[in-house]
Amino acid sequence: MDNIITGIIAIAMFLAFVLGLGVSIGTIPFGIIVVIVSCMLLVDFYQSTKAGLKENKK
Repeated sequence: MDNIITGIIAIAMFLAFVLGLGVSIGTIPFGIIVVIVSCMLLVDFYQSTKAGLKENKK
């Protein structure tokens, strides 16, 4: 459970920083990179927490 809480905090901090940076830079290619990396981050977090919870049940 601690990994989920710290992961959510880390994701929130990362997204706030990168999305703020993306808005301040304001170019389309950088915005596309930010969206793709953010989606990859969220998918990896979901898969990691799903695997971790499954392992804890065993």
